Amino acid sequence: MRFLNVHGLAFKQSIMTLVGFSVVFATLFGVLSFKVQSELSTLLTEKGEEISLANVAIIEKLFEKGKKLGDEYAEVLGKEMLSGKDLDDFLTQAVFDARQALPQVLAVVVAYEPGMAPKSKWHQEVMRLAQYSGNDIKLLKGKDYLEKTWYKSTKNLQKGLWQEPFVGDFIKEPIAIYTAPIYQKDAYGNTVFAGVLCVDMSIAFLKETVASIPVSNSGYVVVLSANNTIIAHPKNEIVFKESLSDLSGGEGSQTVTDFEKAVQSMKKGLFMGTSADGKDAVIYFKAMESNGWTFMIVWPANEFMESQRSLEKMFAWMSVGGYVVMLLLIIVISTRVSRPLKELAVAADNLGKGNFDVSIPHLSGHDEIAQFAWAFLNMRTSLKEHIEKQKDLDRIESELDFAKEIQLGFLSGDEREENSQDERHELTPLLLPAKEVGGDFYDFFKLDDGRLCVVVGDVSGKGVPAALFMMVARIVLHTMAKNLKSVVETFDNTNAELAKRNKANMFVTVWMGFVDLNTGHVEYVSAGHNPPVIRHKDGSVEFAKNRAGMVMAAMDNTHYKQQTMDLAPGDSLFLYTDGVTEAINVHNEMFGNDRLLDAVAHGGGKGSKETCRFVKRQIDAFAKNAPQFDDITMLVLDYKG
Repeated sequence: MRFLNVHGLAFKQSIMTLVGFSVVFATLFGVLSFKVQSELSTLLTEKGEEISLANVAIIEKLFEKGKKLGDEYAEVLGKEMLSGKDLDDFLTQAVFDARQALPQVLAVVVAYEPGMAPKSKWHQEVMRLAQYSGNDIKLLKGKDYLEKTWYKSTKNLQKGLWQEPFVGDFIKEPIAIYTAPIYQKDAYGNTVFAGVLCVDMSIAFLKETVASIPVSNSGYVVVLSANNTIIAHPKNEIVFKESLSDLSGGEGSQTVTDFEKAVQSMKKGLFMGTSADGKDAVIYFKAMESNGWTFMIVWPANEFMESQRSLEKMFAWMSVGGYVVMLLLIIVISTRVSRPLKELAVAADNLGKGNFDVSIPHLSGHDEIAQFAWAFLNMRTSLKEHIEKQKDLDRIESELDFAKEIQLGFLSGDEREENSQDERHELTPLLLPAKEVGGDFYDFFKLDDGRLCVVVGDVSGKGVPAALFMMVARIVLHTMAKNLKSVVETFDNTNAELAKRNKANMFVTVWMGFVDLNTGHVEYVSAGHNPPVIRHKDGSVEFAKNRAGMVMAAMDNTHYKQQTMDLAPGDSLFLYTDGVTEAINVHNEMFGNDRLLDAVAHGGGKGSKETCRFVKRQIDAFAKNAPQFDDITMLVLDYKG
């Protein structure tokens, strides 16, 4: 099948489209899954908050009451020092009173350190228990309690705490006991540990509480002890027989550790785990502050994931169907595009070989391919015309390049060409036309052994007209300066000559100075030109005082006025055209006078050639990629005296 050509446009277009299609569907699938999971998490959290808010508060309240009773009884026994019948009466009354406030209380127990019970022998163990049984309260005597966990933990920690639930020796049902240390004063007035008081609470009510809590979507409530033992669960057979490890599927301590960390750090939240029957479950937990237990709501994950899986399946089938439809459309469209493109490619190859009579396929319709074919037809016609025009353009370009060489050849490159070099000065020119030829010019030559003439000019306009006018202006200025006595006469006569033959209404700005190389005295005239920059030996810079007269060639009866300045040994004179100060950057900002002064100040003092180079580098750095719109001309004279 030609469509499967791996080098063809149709094949590449198909692959790129399918890749893009895959990326879009994968992104949508990921966003959809994330959104569903996020909504699910929010829903479960809200339901967990709603269920646990009331039930946890009730359980916490019961245990806070039990703690309060235990602390109060322990404090009384520490102060009263009861023994014998008084102790039994106290315990009996304590059980009775406790049950009035908290019906879950089944017993109150006191266990003393050996010899610490009032009126006991130094090594005697005393443990008394008042237990509610039926409608009576029994008094029992206990023993071998010193190694019991509840006694040792309270003695070691020296504070009241809820013990891990268990089935007691005297009470044959699951109980939670609150143990509080008893403190007494010894013969020296020191507070010492005397024993432990216990309040035994039945936790059978948790089973009824758990069973009565309605949880939607097959969910149920579980209560874990501080050691993560299951103490309340809808299935009574696993209570006190399984732990969080069993609830997590027995897959190791990592799940338990993660859960413990989550409880300790978050106090409440969602946790992914496994139910006791080994199924995935979503668990909402809330830690109880009073006893360290954890209230959990467990939902089978399958119930809540079913909608997500259904959406994912539907989306997957839609993707497969979309792929098939897209593939068929791509084959049809690509074939429609690739066939005429191949014919046009053959025609383009012939055009490239110079065969402008090649046949261009004619396509009906107004789509892009038909327009492309018409464009090829027009291109063939245009190419024929362009080839003829290009021959003329090549000739013109060649002539312009030759004209540029002639123009720049008339400008002296250095002082040796004009025989004007000597020890009293150093001079360097620079000219960069904006086009092939330009209207800027400079000149320098000796008037006699003691005087040097320097000139910078700028003809209005650009290109060939400006270049021709520039050549005439420079020649006339050069001739007049050589034959006349002063710079004023030179300007007056040059202006008259240029103005009377200036039918194109062009003009030129000129600055000319006669420099006395012995004294540094400069006589100069400005015909509408920029003032030169003077850089003094100490590095300071300033513009020369400049009363610019009328531009040259504008009026034939113009009279110019002479101005003077004095250069000291070590001073430099920087002449330039407006292409320097009016160079622009990409933001349409001009280089300007301030940047010019700064460039001359920092670039001077190292020779006239380096000054020109430095200023040009500053202009380039400022303009960056902006095109050069005007000719740039500089002439630097370092006066040495």
